[in-house]
Amino acid sequence: MNDKIVESASYGKAALERFGPVPEDFRIYAAGWLGDKPSEWRVMEVTGAQFRRAKSGKNKGKLCIPIAGTKRTAYVTREDMAKHASP
Repeated sequence: MNDKIVESASYGKAALERFGPVPEDFRIYAAGWLGDKPSEWRVMEVTGAQFRRAKSGKNKGKLCIPIAGTKRTAYVTREDMAKHASP
C-alpha cells in the first residue's frame, strides 16, 4: 500500500479534494457506488485513513496498519468525478 494508486483515479482525486489536507501516509482503501442497480449509481462512497508502516512480519516497512481515529469518508458525485477525469 505504499503507492498512491486509487488517489490518481478521478473518484480518488475528487475525494481528496473533499477530505482537504491529508498526511503523506493517508491512503484511500475503499470505494463503492451507492444504490442497488447501475441506473441508481450517482454517488460513490470513498473511504481512506492514515496508515503506519509495519515494524515486523511479511509486510515489514509497508504502510498496512491503520491508525485509529484517522478514517475519513467522502461522498463523490459523477459530476465531481467528471471534473477530475483525464482527457
